[in-house]
Amino acid sequence: MTLVSSRVVALALVAGLAAGLSSAIAGCGTSDAGSGGSPFGVAGAAGAATAGASSMAGSAGSTTAGAGGSSAGATSAGAAGMAPAAGAAGMSTAGAGGSSAGAGGGGMTNDITKVVKSAGCGKDPGQAIGSAVKGTIMTMGTKPPDAADSKKGPWAYTREYYVTLPAAYDPSKAYPVLFEGPGCGGNGSNIYALTPEIKATIIRVGLTPPPNDIGHATNPGQGCFDDKEGDDSVDWVFYENLYDKLTANLCIDRNRIFTAGNSSGSWFSNELGCKYAGDATRPVRGVLPNTGGLPSEAQFEPTCTDKPMSGMWVHEIMDQTNGFAGNKFAIARAMKVNKCTNDSYDAAVTAGNLENFPIGGGKPDDT
Repeated sequence: MTLVSSRVVALALVAGLAAGLSSAIAGCGTSDAGSGGSPFGVAGAAGAATAGASSMAGSAGSTTAGAGGSSAGATSAGAAGMAPAAGAAGMSTAGAGGSSAGAGGGGMTNDITKVVKSAGCGKDPGQAIGSAVKGTIMTMGTKPPDAADSKKGPWAYTREYYVTLPAAYDPSKAYPVLFEGPGCGGNGSNIYALTPEIKATIIRVGLTPPPNDIGHATNPGQGCFDDKEGDDSVDWVFYENLYDKLTANLCIDRNRIFTAGNSSGSWFSNELGCKYAGDATRPVRGVLPNTGGLPSEAQFEPTCTDKPMSGMWVHEIMDQTNGFAGNKFAIARAMKVNKCTNDSYDAAVTAGNLENFPIGGGKPDDT
């Protein structure tokens, strides 16, 4: 296990994004597929912004990390390689206990080193390529009386998202997908810049938070994702419906679905990884949250899987809203499912598994 420490505010992780790149799930020195172990880095020296990385090893037991540019000090994010997915088009709705899968599924391989093409391969994408295109999708469900948010009972929202296809999009080639979420008050167009090299290889999906009508449990009226609502979050239906729509119409590698985000979008990214890593229908392969966390309170925490996942966690020094404790909890969960020797960030630091992280872009490592 290797700890990665840097005072980074802007950095990029590019691991297993290329559709043809082989990668196999591996824990900390324990491989579930492929050969070789996978180093899990968790980050940070005291007082510094912190970054941790949990990788799913490729055939040689390694991942590729690339440095990326950033805009206004923001994180420039790629993602990491990850687990099988499936699902045909169909709308899913959340009941009192959470969300239920839409129609479809099947045809998935357990070998995550393989590209699994979606039903949308070979189809006209029906949108412009090379620039963000706004879309909407209907979501609905019911929240139980004990939901954390102030809004209970039936709900229905038209959700907004932005899809950017590579400039040279080929409908016969399956692309990795990166779902990205902004902080409170943002929308799906307020996401971090990526390098041209990365933009050319992935489909980007910017997600807009739900309306304030949800009555957010901890940040009402601030335009946040429904990230403190456990399994009753309206965002699960959003992700599932949108996943089904995108895979039905675009050529996507369902073995390589990634999430990233900032602040509230970071909490959402962590929760998607927690809930959908290794999912039989709509798996998330890896996460790159910036200054967020994973809820640890019983009334806010979603049900997590026990499947391995890759990830890189970044925390900004000056953020006074999102404490590092939330990221520590997310990191500890990932260390557990990835079978790491150490069981927490602090344990890894105590063990001396600390390594400086070169962020590149001509910036000193203590930026």
